[in-house]
Amino acid sequence: MSRISNAGLLILIGFSIPVLIELRTLLSFVNVEISARTTMIVGGIYIAALVIYGTFPDGSNSGS
Repeated sequence: MSRISNAGLLILIGFSIPVLIELRTLLSFVNVEISARTTMIVGGIYIAALVIYGTFPDGSNSGS
């Protein structure tokens, strides 16, 4: 059994994209400048980690 359903994973990815964009905007208000390339790299790593976490089984034995 996977840790999260495919629909749940899609929803998490969909919500994380605007959060990353707004986090960049929020940081610029406190004079922390992050380039768009850095935001895309961090977002890609975060989404890849979500996909890896969500697609592998959780390791529990549900058959016994």
